[in-house]
Amino acid sequence: MNRDETLDLPQVNKISHPPFCSFFGYYDKCPWDETNRYLLAHRVDRTSAPTGHSSVVTVGHYDLEDDNHFTPLAETTSWNWQQGAMLQWLESSPTDKVLFNRATDRGYQTVVCDLKDRHERTVDKPLAAASPRGDFILSYDFARLAVTHPTIGYFTHPIARNLDKRPSDDGLFCVDLNSGEESLILSYTDAASLQPLPSMNSAIHWFTHAAVNPTGTRILFLHRWTKRVEDENQWFHRLITANPDGSSITILQTSEHPVPGGGKGNDWTYAYEENTNQISHPVWVGENHILAWSTRGERSRYHLYTDQSSDVEEIGGDTLQQNGHFTISPNRKWLLSDTYPDPGNSLRRLFLFHLTERRTVPLGDFFADPHLAKEARCDLHPRWRRDGQAVCIDSVHEGDRQLYTIDVSHLVDPPT
Repeated sequence: MNRDETLDLPQVNKISHPPFCSFFGYYDKCPWDETNRYLLAHRVDRTSAPTGHSSVVTVGHYDLEDDNHFTPLAETTSWNWQQGAMLQWLESSPTDKVLFNRATDRGYQTVVCDLKDRHERTVDKPLAAASPRGDFILSYDFARLAVTHPTIGYFTHPIARNLDKRPSDDGLFCVDLNSGEESLILSYTDAASLQPLPSMNSAIHWFTHAAVNPTGTRILFLHRWTKRVEDENQWFHRLITANPDGSSITILQTSEHPVPGGGKGNDWTYAYEENTNQISHPVWVGENHILAWSTRGERSRYHLYTDQSSDVEEIGGDTLQQNGHFTISPNRKWLLSDTYPDPGNSLRRLFLFHLTERRTVPLGDFFADPHLAKEARCDLHPRWRRDGQAVCIDSVHEGDRQLYTIDVSHLVDPPT
């Protein structure tokens, strides 16, 4: 990525401090409440990957107007370093209600916690994505992910390694947040029968990266399958959209081929994130468009897909040549993203990209400890504040995992 602007880097503000590790989680959710005063976070006193009932994380929020005081809300053992416990504001009430996942004796559930009185109510499916209208969630099995995609799976319960490869009674669910009524949107059997490919024969299937568009009328998710879950370079991918009831299914993109001769050892490198097989990190851009890192004609770039259409636009192709975790600013002018660590110096780059002027603005380089195991790595996962004037990251550049904010108001909306 070329640095088109050489500006003084903005100040990075540290929100959390040792002895605890603090982080928010994924890139596609806003940790700030509607007033921009409270910042959601996970806090934990460990650095290794979570395993079993002993791996307790506290969910709560930092008060940015009271010396960053942390208020704990609840505890859970259902979390991972990448996505946490799927902690997020209930977007129909983004000042006093939060959602997160928790383990039960039967599996995993979604908790709706009211910050005013700490009252909790639950639904008996774990949260994968929530409708911005606050009326339903999308759900899939995080115990299945513990086998197929351990980085974002849950390990609270014993792991069943001998999984049904394409069960007919499991898959992507829609759950009404008020009644708890659940419906199976797409089973793994049906997914494998949807425009089937030879690579699906004898493969195990799973879903990830579910998301709901801003009006709650369309959903997206990744359908993945492989014959060798331990080798991510041998995974196949499809980007799929649908109505929340499972109708009007559209396959927007399918990965073209696996990397030939993938490694057979246990060593893992960031090279996977650069391979020409994957589709990753899809996010909604408005009601009808989706931004994703994908490969088309063996050219891996950011692509903007128009839902229920064959229209695809490459974004920043000459400049944005590395995969990362990306979102679009509220005013739709800027792309915010990070990179995976440079293999030479272990630095992650954080930057802005102006979508019409096609220029990049650096926000900083952040050291990523190369000794952290894959499941315990710390991606920056940059997130926008609701007004687009600041961003939030998780980082280990100062030695432990902490939460940081960066004021970008002078960059995204400079004075004239």
